[in-house]
Amino acid sequence: MTDHAMIVEGLEISISALVQSINGLMKREEKLLENGQNARAREVRSVIERLYVLRNELILVLNRQKQEKTELT
Repeated sequence: MTDHAMIVEGLEISISALVQSINGLMKREEKLLENGQNARAREVRSVIERLYVLRNELILVLNRQKQEKTELT
């Protein structure tokens, strides 16, 4: 496997893991809201929003990596 392929694979795995984490946190947020723990739910929402930003940044990096590979071939 080339270095470039390893980078792309690592980015894809990282993005997938972030999505799974976001989904789990969204379920936690929902349960907290159901239990009336609004302050804690807001804290979880804040973490979710930061993870979305990180996911979006990783997607941009992944797209740049794919574009570079296309330009090189």
